[in-house]
Amino acid sequence: MKTIGFIGAGNMARPIIRSTAEKGVFEKNDIYVYDPNTEALNSFCACVGVNAVGEGFVRKNCDVIMLCTKPQVFPTILPAVGETVRDRDPLIVSIAAGKTTEYIASLLGYNAKIARIFPNLNAEVGSAISAYTSNQRVSEDEINLVGKICSSYGEAVRLAEDKFSVFGVLGGCAPAYSFMFIDALAKSGEKYGLDKETAFKAAVQVVLGSAELLKAGVGEPGEMVKRVCSPGGTTIEGVNVLDSDGLYALVDKAFKASYDRDKQL
Repeated sequence: MKTIGFIGAGNMARPIIRSTAEKGVFEKNDIYVYDPNTEALNSFCACVGVNAVGEGFVRKNCDVIMLCTKPQVFPTILPAVGETVRDRDPLIVSIAAGKTTEYIASLLGYNAKIARIFPNLNAEVGSAISAYTSNQRVSEDEINLVGKICSSYGEAVRLAEDKFSVFGVLGGCAPAYSFMFIDALAKSGEKYGLDKETAFKAAVQVVLGSAELLKAGVGEPGEMVKRVCSPGGTTIEGVNVLDSDGLYALVDKAFKASYDRDKQL
């Protein structure tokens, strides 16, 4: 695979483009980007050092075509893409949530090589967790390339496509849950005497550091809770409240609500 083209350069696409270029997954001269917002496109591409082009160029020339538009416009754009690329048979990669490889192939109008990526917001700082999958037409070399693209902006896991909905909640929705938890911690710190800046900084760092401990394999979450708690100490009092007030049940309820909504969409 020598060239990659992006159709769409929105908020989720830009970190992927930037990381793909900066980590050398593709040479910058081999990365082509189209977006209807020409002014923003030209500015972004000049900053990253990649090529701003028309949509037709991506369709006619690129070995990998990244579909980074909103899924609502797929029925409008994909038939034209399919007509152009059918004979070349490039690898098509979609970042659209909820749109299966089968659905994308039906709009393209032929049995295309299709992969899917589910990135998340944390790609902006190179700390995303992404899932990727493909249909049976995609070779191992091609799916490994998709994995490299995902790994350029964070961690990546290869999943069966039927697991994408649940991963979408964990990877895509849970950052919002995490932001709320950090905000709640910071607000309590401020309420009981810290200035706003210090409370926020401490809340962010304590969650970040706790996650780094788990990532380093120091221990399982339940074990780490016990390590922080001392009998009759301050931590166990707060942990008991979270436990008795149903923290785990509340998170599960939120998770299920997001998951059920994904199924409806």
